[in-house]
Amino acid sequence: MKVYGFIAEFNPFHNGHKLFIDKIKQKYHPDVLIAVMSGNFVQRGDFAVLDKWSRAKVAIENGVDLVIELPFAYAVQSAQYFAEGGVSLLNALSVDKIVFGSEHELDFQSLAKKTLQLDERFQQDYSRSSAANLTDFYRYNGIDVTHDPNQLLGLNYARAIVGNNYDIGIETVVRQRDGYSATLIRQLFSENKDFSKLVPLETLSDFQKGTSVSWDDFFNYLKFQILSHSETELRQDYQMVEGLEYKLKKELDSSQNFTEFIERVKSKRYTMARLRRLMVYTLLNVKESEIKNVYQNPYLRVLGFDQVGQKYLNVLKQNDQKFITRVGKREKTALELELRADSIRQLVDFSEQNFGRIPYMKGVH
Repeated sequence: MKVYGFIAEFNPFHNGHKLFIDKIKQKYHPDVLIAVMSGNFVQRGDFAVLDKWSRAKVAIENGVDLVIELPFAYAVQSAQYFAEGGVSLLNALSVDKIVFGSEHELDFQSLAKKTLQLDERFQQDYSRSSAANLTDFYRYNGIDVTHDPNQLLGLNYARAIVGNNYDIGIETVVRQRDGYSATLIRQLFSENKDFSKLVPLETLSDFQKGTSVSWDDFFNYLKFQILSHSETELRQDYQMVEGLEYKLKKELDSSQNFTEFIERVKSKRYTMARLRRLMVYTLLNVKESEIKNVYQNPYLRVLGFDQVGQKYLNVLKQNDQKFITRVGKREKTALELELRADSIRQLVDFSEQNFGRIPYMKGVH
């Protein structure tokens, strides 16, 4: 049995994702195809525009056999930890190969080995962002993937595999300049412009239901958190460093919306993505101990499957692998951070994200 897996956000699921899935099947012919997908928050510190259940359903309807949620503790992180989390779940799911889109064919395993060796010599310049420092360091040593974001993420997947000695092969699908972009779709939607030709009907239908969200829907909640907590309390939030709590307080009064606020807080030291993630942590009052707890107590939460995915789940269960398919008293402790994150979204779209929800099942009786 050939089991392939990939890591995705589907924010939202568009025709490019469908093309990617079709290419995997045409090129590699997997018996089972698994997607590890971010939940209601995504890597760059944004709310997923459509909720995780909607996105999981569309993925199953368009060729994925099994969708597993990437926990918040990994999903809202830098590329390194995002990749570490996704790959660790694929390893727990016993996939044979990870597959990802790449602008060019590269020997990712060799690149990963080289960068892991180089890391021992890396020194941080604290006047610049960590990402910029590391990028320049790799480029100086002959590794330049900065102009190809998929390759950079692919390198992090490979580093996670090599660094943890996972028995997972690496395959790629060359990414074409096909015009499909989740960022473009979100922009067109916000501007009330037509994007119907870029997404499958299921995604279009979800947008039409009026349950999409963005940071602007939650700016007042973020303001409340910042205003109602002292600098000392804010300093306890995950990744709040070097006096940023004072900067948040200072810039809040003169900011009319989230975009203006984050622009005022921005500096050369921190990337926009890192600051947006920090705002998510601040909104949710996330503590480092909660992130570590998820790392130390991993779980596999099922969001959807078809008949093939159901059969594979049964195989894994026979091998004593445990899954969360519904939330009860026993699951509340493991999912504590996830439940809090999802409850924030429910303040705006009023759609229950956990209790009473079961995975989407296609063709399963």
